[in-house]
Amino acid sequence: MKRSRWCVGVVLVGMSMANCVPAQTVAQTGTSEQEVLVTDDRRTEALRRGNVAPLREIYLDDYTLVTPAGIIRSKADQINEIESGELRYGRIEVVERTVRVYGDVAVVLSRDKYDILLRGQQVGGDLRFTRVYKKFGTAWRLIATHGSPVGQ
Repeated sequence: MKRSRWCVGVVLVGMSMANCVPAQTVAQTGTSEQEVLVTDDRRTEALRRGNVAPLREIYLDDYTLVTPAGIIRSKADQINEIESGELRYGRIEVVERTVRVYGDVAVVLSRDKYDILLRGQQVGGDLRFTRVYKKFGTAWRLIATHGSPVGQ
């Protein structure tokens, strides 16, 4: 049942997989998991610094973010607001994070604490994210992110 839900989830974000296999152990996929974590860390650091150059590489052109407020945002939306200063990330604390690799697709589940300033208004908080990466050649690219506030 767990395996089926992950297959459905990956298909729902626009991925097609010929063969859905269960997550592999760290020993089996350590390299892929580490590559995804390095890419995810680069993304986090780029957000902290307001540096859009790495984000242009990491986000796929049709990248979609569903914010914890339920707003759908594109790669261009994110990058333009960071460049203009409308969107600024302060603290980003990764509280927990797991990676599951399915061939050339990876799912990152994380709990992060964010301080974000959006058009002068403080947003963010204690959030859970699901990020879907796909490997293109040697690079892991971010396809989709979905955020939700952590329930109290």
